[in-house]
Amino acid sequence: MRQISVLLVDDHAGFISAAMRHLRRLPWLTVAGTASNGVEAIAQCEVLRPDVVLMDLAMPEMGGLQATRLIKAQDNPPYIVIASHFDDGEHREHALRAGADAFVSKLAYIHEVLPLLEALAGVDGAGNDTEASA
Repeated sequence: MRQISVLLVDDHAGFISAAMRHLRRLPWLTVAGTASNGVEAIAQCEVLRPDVVLMDLAMPEMGGLQATRLIKAQDNPPYIVIASHFDDGEHREHALRAGADAFVSKLAYIHEVLPLLEALAGVDGAGNDTEASA
């Protein structure tokens, strides 16, 4: 198991708060910071160097797709998960073309994002270290 750092990017403070409530319970995860648009996300990635960015798709100033393209152009880019209420094949395809590593629906956010984070950290669904048992 490894500790992973996460940057939360969303223009809705309520969504950020809800995600933080869930993610702070995970002993192997640290919320490194937050951003409310793509411009802030790019700057935060350069400063914080998170392992994972959980990025909203639609935001003011710069959306998640453009921010993902620019973050993925950085040296050692983080794993990027795009989250959106627009959960259809077209939006998923656009996210992957922009360089996102995964796409999750905001309607099932925690249920879809937790397995991705657990895999990156090397823990199973019960919080056990999968690397130690390998």
